[in-house]
Amino acid sequence: MNAPSLGPLLDDFSKVLANDPGALDVNSAMYVPNLHGVGAEDVIALLERAIRRTDDEGQIYYFSGQRGTGKSTELRRLATQLNAQSDTRAYVVDALEYISDTHPLDTLSLLLVAAIAFADRLAQPDGLGVAPAREDGLLARFTGWLRTEVDITQVSIGGVKAEFRKQQQSIVERLRSFDLTRQERVMAECRAYLSDMAEAVRATWQCRRVVLAIDSLERLRGIGGEAGAMFERIVRVFDGGIAQLRVPGVQMIYSVPPYLPYLTNVKALVRLFVLASVRVCQPPATARREARIEGVAAMRHVVERRFPRWRELIEEPALDRLILASGGDLRQLLRRLVLDVLDEAYFQQERLPLQASDAILEVVLKRHRAEIGNLVVRNEFPLLRGIAQTHALDLERREDLPIVAHFFDVRAVLNYRNGVEWLDLNPLLWDLISTSPAVQPATHEPGTA
Repeated sequence: MNAPSLGPLLDDFSKVLANDPGALDVNSAMYVPNLHGVGAEDVIALLERAIRRTDDEGQIYYFSGQRGTGKSTELRRLATQLNAQSDTRAYVVDALEYISDTHPLDTLSLLLVAAIAFADRLAQPDGLGVAPAREDGLLARFTGWLRTEVDITQVSIGGVKAEFRKQQQSIVERLRSFDLTRQERVMAECRAYLSDMAEAVRATWQCRRVVLAIDSLERLRGIGGEAGAMFERIVRVFDGGIAQLRVPGVQMIYSVPPYLPYLTNVKALVRLFVLASVRVCQPPATARREARIEGVAAMRHVVERRFPRWRELIEEPALDRLILASGGDLRQLLRRLVLDVLDEAYFQQERLPLQASDAILEVVLKRHRAEIGNLVVRNEFPLLRGIAQTHALDLERREDLPIVAHFFDVRAVLNYRNGVEWLDLNPLLWDLISTSPAVQPATHEPGTA
């Protein structure tokens, strides 16, 4: 194939990568099974087993992992597997369809979003069938309660989502004005409605177990000076408010930020399941930062599923170089590294397929090293260096907790799991942190100069 004919192929590959399909169903042609491992390495298999074997229908679980690891896709797989069992009905709802990712979360607003999202989901044809249409039905009573108790106007069954987002700021202010007694009452009523909805599911589907997963909460973030405040809210809700998040009759799964299990004591209080980055490197005790063949091949398979003709544009060693630079982060690989390489190559098609030594790869990697380097500041380097050396967190000061949360949020630090869990820096930071001179630890808000 001569070089001019590769333009349409570059466009097609770029279009596939730029148009993120979002969470995938297990029957999608793009879905890659066993991406994160099999058996005891499969976090979804462990979570499914925990759900199946519990008799406590008020159990809660935390599900964590960084953006780009495929959590939403894997939660869908969990629901599919659970729904294949006659005694279980599982639902996944996305919290960020109702609130923004900078929403000042508290336990009351989380329970309210959970109840609203569950009601919306049950209003769909495969929810409670014809029951939602009844004017005196459960979901109609719930929306009436939203109008009177929370003052969310113009809501209807199955149509709460748009109104909640539209009125989000005024709802936050209204909830903040509630005194403690009213807050406790509204939270109790939210839990009661969630329990009633679960009971309606059991009656409709003749099942024993109801599971509700609240997705995307790990994407909540603070901007600028609000970063520390958001960190404190997250810890207060998911560490300090565990008892309030339990719902009788429902096994609840809450997605939580990836820093939470490292910076709090939640592991001792809640069953926690962490979806790690794809293990493209060997564990530190085996061969520190050396390529793990199985992990690299799994990431290559992801590219293959999205665009089978990729080898006409980039040779396998070149793609493997980008895979290692991604640290096993799917989003960083697909939507940033590979996509940028294709854009750079578009006007230099005579160099295709790109080799691992091609200068185009170094141009792109240099750019992304600079970008992620700008997300941390120099007096944060000692914390990063400590993580790089020990592959764990060993903080000396409590004030460093929000800074480490920032590292997870911007993916300066990645988490892995292979029998044991370990941490490492994003590979794009390896050289910067290892060659930087020692400075005093950070004492400021994360991400600010």
